[in-house]
Amino acid sequence: MVNIDYRKLIGFSNGSFVVTMPKSWIGKNNLKKGDMIGIEENSTNIIFHANTKEVKKEDKSIVINADDKNLVKIKAEIVVAYLNNYNTIEIFSNNLENNALAIKDILRNLSGMEIIEQTGSRIVAKDLIDVGNISVQSLIRRMDVITRSMMDDTILCIEGKCNPKSIGHRDVDVNRLYYLGFRIIKNIMENPALMKKLNTDPWRLFSDKMVLTRIEEIADRQKRISRLIAEIDYKNKLIKDFKKLKEEIKQRYSDAMKAYYNNDKTIAYNIETTNKALIEVCDKFLEDMSISTCAQCHSQLLKLNSRLEMKKGNQSNPETFQSMNTSIAKIVEYTKATLTFIKYIARTVLSM
Repeated sequence: MVNIDYRKLIGFSNGSFVVTMPKSWIGKNNLKKGDMIGIEENSTNIIFHANTKEVKKEDKSIVINADDKNLVKIKAEIVVAYLNNYNTIEIFSNNLENNALAIKDILRNLSGMEIIEQTGSRIVAKDLIDVGNISVQSLIRRMDVITRSMMDDTILCIEGKCNPKSIGHRDVDVNRLYYLGFRIIKNIMENPALMKKLNTDPWRLFSDKMVLTRIEEIADRQKRISRLIAEIDYKNKLIKDFKKLKEEIKQRYSDAMKAYYNNDKTIAYNIETTNKALIEVCDKFLEDMSISTCAQCHSQLLKLNSRLEMKKGNQSNPETFQSMNTSIAKIVEYTKATLTFIKYIARTVLSM
């Protein structure tokens, strides 16, 4: 779709308007002389629709040279190629065997990519998914369900009833869906006919992309929080105060997603206007935990003055409390980040 102001009309020919159409728009919609286009009129603009059939895009291939590159850089290049809708990705290196297993794992974590060839110096993967037949909304819902389960189990970790590795595995699933969703949105944005077929528009796709990103970031923070909780050997106050805070945040996330699904701006406004108060609750929690931890540290320092505490093998160490304080501070920061990302989902709803 393209908007053209009446003032841009350059004349008439046999009772018809003569306009100059953007060359990029003509090319993107695969138009040629004689093709029909649709027209809508409002008070200030004429809106032209390309009445074209969806054009199947040609497969794109890329070759990635992995020589003298570490695994982090190789992974980045593979993921970028995937996000840019390359259908075939080939990785070659004279020393491929050193990273072959890790590279195969990277490819397997990209939805639709299947390894179709492997030799001593090259691995070739091909995308077998038709992204034009996958709903962005269905991916968002799947990411949402997984992320809610991660929040539930993070609460269980506070009670020592959940293995953080399980939450980490689900974070990988969320990442996989995020990459696929990004790829689908990019494909639709580059194909106006497909956009029209799916009854969507660029701003809606941008909003979907923002929500995909925020869910992925929220899931990532749950993974990090669960790991830190498992390391802290001081859970009495965590169980009482932090569990309550996490349950409130989980409900808040649920409300934000409800607002998104239903385009409910009332819920979104409420999240936007009450976010600061919850951030202050997080800061108060950190302050209380720091005071409590310092008090325990001071008590241990007094005990260390006794000969009994100085005996070999004693496990009491003030450094332990410093490490614990750092972990608690990180937990609070990740929790505040979660609240911020939830707020951003609400803001996306307000802009839809």
